Amino acid sequence: MVINRKILIGVAATAVVLFIVANPLGDSHHGLGKHNTFLADLGQTLFVASIVIALTFLVLALTALVQFGLRRSRSARN
Repeated sequence: MVINRKILIGVAATAVVLFIVANPLGDSHHGLGKHNTFLADLGQTLFVASIVIALTFLVLALTALVQFGLRRSRSARN
C-alpha cells in the first residue's frame, strides 16, 4: 500500500481534532470533567486516542519517507 499525502493529512487532522475536542472536556481535575465524571472519562479517552493517532501518524510518515526513497532510487536506476 502506497501512503500518500491524503492519508497523512487525514490522520494528522483526526489527531488534531480529537485533541481540540478533548481539551475543554479535561479530566477529573481540570475542565468540564471536574464536575462531571462522564465528561472526564470522555475527555481522557479522546486525549489517549489523539496520542495513539499521533503516534500512528509518525509511523505512517516514516513509512512514506522510506517508500518515497525507494521509488526515487528505482526511477534513478531506470
